[in-house]
Amino acid sequence: MPFPRTRIELTDCVRTTYEKLEAELDAAGSGVGDIHCVDDWSVKDLLAVRAWWTESVTNWVEAGQRGEQPITPARGYRWKETPRLNSDVVKKSQRESYRSIRRRLKKGFERVMATIDSLNDHELLDTDAFEWAGKYPVSRWISINTARQYTTARKFVRRALRESRI
Repeated sequence: MPFPRTRIELTDCVRTTYEKLEAELDAAGSGVGDIHCVDDWSVKDLLAVRAWWTESVTNWVEAGQRGEQPITPARGYRWKETPRLNSDVVKKSQRESYRSIRRRLKKGFERVMATIDSLNDHELLDTDAFEWAGKYPVSRWISINTARQYTTARKFVRRALRESRI
């Protein structure tokens, strides 16, 4: 999946991948949340992680818009520690219901789309718009933490559904 280069490519990519994931989950029904999915995660766990990354990238962008320097990926974690971070996200979401996590994912998607709309083209597409984004445009950060996450989640869900029907 190439990185989106324009606002239209980004919004289309994020929307399309989210809608495909949502359709897959809707078709599978509410019981899909408990199906083993990847590593030691259930579908619910996988979606909790995807919701967290969607929420986080939006938080980073909004902090940058306020002139703040967000802590990425999260306080107490370095980028090399994302497996530990994802594991901790799963642990924190254990008491949350599958429906609640689906709502968070949807709300995160809606929020990221509104955030994209709130950015001008310089902020969205140029590499020097936000210090926290380093050498990449915010559009790349958004794509990695939404569209790519939704695409891989859909693949894991589809595989889990195939394997659970055996």
